[in-house]
Amino acid sequence: MNHIAHNEDNAAHIKIAGVTTENTISDITDFPQDIFLLVISYLSPIESVLCRRVRRSWSAAFTSDDVSWNLMRWHFPRVREMRNSVRELDNISWSHIFANVARRYFYLRSAKPRIVESISQWQGDGFRPVGMWDRWLEWRGNISNLNLRDANWCLDDGLLIYRNEVYEYVAYDLETGSRFPVPFNNTGRVVRRLRLAHRILVIEWMEEKTTPLPYTTMPANRHFATAFDVQRLTASESIEAQSSWNMKRKFEWELHHDPLHFTDFFFSAHTETHYALYLWQEDGASAGQVVAERLTIWSFESGSQWQAQPRIIKKFSKNDLAFLCIRQSRRPMFQSIWLDEANVYVHEEAHSFLTGPRAPTPAPRNHYVRATGVPLTGIGPRWEDDCCADGDIHMSFCPRAGSAAHLDNNNRNCMYRFDKTWPGWAPCWRHEEFPYLTVSDVVDRQAGVRIVARQCFTMETLSSFVSPQMNTRTEADTEAEEEHHEVRFADEMWRKLVWTCHIQGDERWVVGEDDHGDITIIRF
Repeated sequence: MNHIAHNEDNAAHIKIAGVTTENTISDITDFPQDIFLLVISYLSPIESVLCRRVRRSWSAAFTSDDVSWNLMRWHFPRVREMRNSVRELDNISWSHIFANVARRYFYLRSAKPRIVESISQWQGDGFRPVGMWDRWLEWRGNISNLNLRDANWCLDDGLLIYRNEVYEYVAYDLETGSRFPVPFNNTGRVVRRLRLAHRILVIEWMEEKTTPLPYTTMPANRHFATAFDVQRLTASESIEAQSSWNMKRKFEWELHHDPLHFTDFFFSAHTETHYALYLWQEDGASAGQVVAERLTIWSFESGSQWQAQPRIIKKFSKNDLAFLCIRQSRRPMFQSIWLDEANVYVHEEAHSFLTGPRAPTPAPRNHYVRATGVPLTGIGPRWEDDCCADGDIHMSFCPRAGSAAHLDNNNRNCMYRFDKTWPGWAPCWRHEEFPYLTVSDVVDRQAGVRIVARQCFTMETLSSFVSPQMNTRTEADTEAEEEHHEVRFADEMWRKLVWTCHIQGDERWVVGEDDHGDITIIRF
């Protein structure tokens, strides 16, 4: 114990987190503020929370908003609470927030869920996802899917859209726990796909009744899409104490002038301003006949508030697609379609183990991925980026695969300038741990968190990657360095969460589907 001699002319008055002492320092809470902060900067977040339990003076010091804010600034400057606190910096309980965030990242770094929530969803008719290409991965008698079906739920910004047990679509706010109905009429409709992105919910659906066509005996149904504006209301805008949501119909339109068969494939994407649809139709054609293909772009920017349908701004015919080198024909490599503010992108892939009537030929040596970008107007140069996956078995040739083992020190500065969020890059994340394929992942780039689901036939892994240093990124702190720290979830989590190989979420939670068709939410 240290003692400081009393001097009336220079009395030491020290106040730490509301605890005032004169002259005597009995423990670290009696230190001057700057020294106290210097000492506790060496503590881990969990240790800082546990220090609240030591004694009353420690509890007062470690729960003060000033100290808690500094701890947040040191340990978690990239979390959403810090990013969203700019406007209300003085009206936030930093003590409460720091404890919650420290707990969250303890579970994230341990790859253990704090809470597992299960939601039953409708298992009957009313949802028929768009089919998959007639192809599969096969190796030594083991079979696995390359492409996966769409789920009957979607998530964005903490809002989960799903169909409950009474056949109605419901929006569930994962943060507040509130639920409200989606204003979508299910009567006489079968949903094919739903997607929530950029504050717009798009539900693609078909009529239950079939429509006869003169040139075929196959059943066909008219297909439509309905778009909803989804807006989060602040507490001041809502009549409730907490923030709530407002959802209203924006557009409804027919996807194609003719009804579609179940053998037809269509893929879509949307942003806040545009919607893109790629359509592949066999139309019962024989092997020697041409497959119908088209790509259509709609604009969500209406010229009038009374406009009921979006406006078509560009149609790419099969000849246009052939000229742009993205026509698929009978051996499609199509994986997905993407949009940004000015371009549409087609992602393609092929695999050495891929077989089936729709498998592309010739097969690549390992795994091939390509991205092709075209201006929405169709006027301008074509962008192409590919990764032939023709290096060694460890894919060491590919500097974009997220594992740090695939990077050397000479690549790190240039790799840091590589923005993986841009859809113009080939999807190298699919083969980052070859022969495993990354089937789905949750990426919260602003927070430095990634949850990855990988599969190699009968082997599955679900892993958590959290930046070892949550400080603001510099050129030296590459994403590769962050992914050195991989922690795997328990094996049973695949069955509970990744059974359909589709996960979504952010740093707070991950949403997936279990082997019974129920939605699983794991909270950290």
